[in-house]
Amino acid sequence: MPDEPLSAQPGWYPTPDGRQRYWNGSTWLDLPEPSGPSAPTSVKTPRWRPSKKLVIIAAAALLVLAVGGITAKIFHDSNVKAEQQVAQDAADQAAQQESDRVAAAAAAQKKADDSERVSRLISVSGIESSIKKMAEDHISKGIVDGPIISVSCSPVSGGSADDLTATTTVFECFVSNEDNGDGTMSGYKYHSTMNWTTGSYTYGFGAP
Repeated sequence: MPDEPLSAQPGWYPTPDGRQRYWNGSTWLDLPEPSGPSAPTSVKTPRWRPSKKLVIIAAAALLVLAVGGITAKIFHDSNVKAEQQVAQDAADQAAQQESDRVAAAAAAQKKADDSERVSRLISVSGIESSIKKMAEDHISKGIVDGPIISVSCSPVSGGSADDLTATTTVFECFVSNEDNGDGTMSGYKYHSTMNWTTGSYTYGFGAP
């Protein structure tokens, strides 16, 4: 068997007995000897070139992929935008509902406050009526002089029946029995303490 050629290139090489043998680059092959000169020949592997049709198909495939990618992105962006819009609409609706709830609560509170103020004015009228009856009793007993011209009760110490945060209010009540002719009245002082929580009050003769 001939030695391996130093070039190790595929081709025909002479053997010691004058024949030729083919070397494929890694081993000797028993192929029929070629006719002609015994010079080593190499076998060239043809270079693969894609056909024009294959190039067109590949380009079309790439175009389809590109268009598909763009379409997918547009679809994705559209979905994201739609989801964001849904979330924004839900947030707006929740905010509107909260605003409506707050407005309704404020309206209900105002209605309740107005009702409480009316109730307190009625209570003050009740106090004045009770003071008048007491003064009439005092007149009948000779404790004070009559006749009674008017009875009015006003909160003392800066108090106010309109202050709904106050749970109690002290009133000074004035029973007038004489017109002084100068825009002033003379009379007697009474007092009353109203408990707005229970709706009850006490009253008596004299200043509070």
